Amino acid sequence: MTVIFSGSCYPHSTLRGLKLDYLKTAMLLSIARLHCKLAIEHGKVGTMPERRRQIIEEIQSLRAMRDDLIAEWRKDVKN
Repeated sequence: MTVIFSGSCYPHSTLRGLKLDYLKTAMLLSIARLHCKLAIEHGKVGTMPERRRQIIEEIQSLRAMRDDLIAEWRKDVKN
């Protein structure tokens, strides 16, 4: 399976112009799922402040990981 993001469907996407195979798509989905789980935990009433700070750090780390992967894939496309 290959996913191609075009400018017409995703005008503001950082994925525009990238051709994502199954592995790349799975990697991004895995990051997104974990991000969502953390966001849900962060929003729960009983989540302690220290855990909320940890969650924010984890989400920032996931965003950095995602951005690094996309940058790497973009670099591969240019070469």
